Amino acid sequence: MQIEKKEGGRAPEHFVLCDVQTGYSENLLKIFTEKFQGNYRFHLFNDIGKAAEFSKKVSVDIFVAAEEFSREERRKIEAGKRFLLCGTRGRNTGSGEIPLFRYQPADKIMQEIRENEIREGISNGRVRKKKTQDQPPGEEEMRALDHPVRSSERRSRISSETSTKGLIGVYSPVGRIGKTRFAIHLARQLSQKMPVLYLNMEGNAGGSYYFPENPEQNLGDLIYYMRQDGINPGMKISTMAGQSDGMDYIMPMEYEQDVKNVKKEEWMELLDTILEKCIYEAVILDLGDCIEGLYEILRKCEKVYTLYIDEGTALAKIEQYEKNLRASGYGDVLGRTVKRRVGRMRRSGEKQEI
Repeated sequence: MQIEKKEGGRAPEHFVLCDVQTGYSENLLKIFTEKFQGNYRFHLFNDIGKAAEFSKKVSVDIFVAAEEFSREERRKIEAGKRFLLCGTRGRNTGSGEIPLFRYQPADKIMQEIRENEIREGISNGRVRKKKTQDQPPGEEEMRALDHPVRSSERRSRISSETSTKGLIGVYSPVGRIGKTRFAIHLARQLSQKMPVLYLNMEGNAGGSYYFPENPEQNLGDLIYYMRQDGINPGMKISTMAGQSDGMDYIMPMEYEQDVKNVKKEEWMELLDTILEKCIYEAVILDLGDCIEGLYEILRKCEKVYTLYIDEGTALAKIEQYEKNLRASGYGDVLGRTVKRRVGRMRRSGEKQEI
């Protein structure tokens, strides 16, 4: 399979992808050609022998192979730069091949490839100071696409506590106090330091308000894929994730009953899969009361933010929630809980407003 796009006068480089996972590789190549047209001629092979024959006829600039192929098979392909698609993060290939984590968004895979090319060009003195219109964006420009620059004021507000990795829960028994806005802001802050995924697990999340681009697939679709045999949920997450101001997110479910129908074991399996199979170092969980196994999920979190307001009814709800945790045997959750007071009270005549 060959997909060729040309743009401007610059000759595209030959980019060869060889993978045993046909569905994954076709989707990956489709995204590559949509976002990086004009820079490469893309060639897809599922048979590494045919890829080797092709490399004898054409000068391959970039070769990306799946780790399922043996080292001896991969060495038969002559290429300028060699990359290895790996199912685990941080793999040491030890063979001159640069590892690429398979289960991450396609544009991040390409970003690693492009940045490596730029570093190689700098070390060889091949980078031109003046860029023409058809040149690919540089390393700083690529980073800016995934992590838009924040103002100095926002950067200065990133505290040391946002270095926590793993699952980070945001939950409160008090409603209408800006919990989702807080969770999204926390995810965006943390994304300046590490890859972050935001999951809204509420029954009525209002996802279209926070993410108006509204991706077609949502958290319900991801749960459905996890229930099917032979479907790799890690790959699905990487292709479904949207991006917003540096963080990745999965669109929340549309119907509350769908959230209630997800079993506790399915939530646990999903969270384990994200931590083990995806690139994300932190996952922000925006939690609601209708989730089955809420206390188990809170216990699984490295840190839990509990928001409250300084008002009688709200404080009573917080006190009752803490008593319920202890009575149910989940008092250890309180040891990892950070209580955050939000809003402020002011008097307007005889009426108090938040």
